[in-house]
Amino acid sequence: MSAKIYCWVNSGKGSDWQVVMALAEDGTHLASHVSSSENFAKHDIGITSEWKHELYKAHYPDGYELVWVADARPGQCAGLDEAYAKNQAMRPAADDAASRCASEGSNG
Repeated sequence: MSAKIYCWVNSGKGSDWQVVMALAEDGTHLASHVSSSENFAKHDIGITSEWKHELYKAHYPDGYELVWVADARPGQCAGLDEAYAKNQAMRPAADDAASRCASEGSNG
């Protein structure tokens, strides 16, 4: 079974500018793009094109499956919900490292 990469419009749905995201099932944010419509979003994130696939292949060299999530609200796609929870679990370590770098870089 291939690893899944969840793709969805994260903000701006129905507007002139939509942010489309790609999140690996392990919680890693792989790509995002600002698109002018949902159809272009699907193209720009690689659902209907080869765009971004070099990023996906680098993360999952043994293969992957892109999953378009039409309704990304919590509870509507269990796989996306799980990937998002893993993503959020990674944040404290990343936020702590950024804080340490900022404080080490300041000379008071």
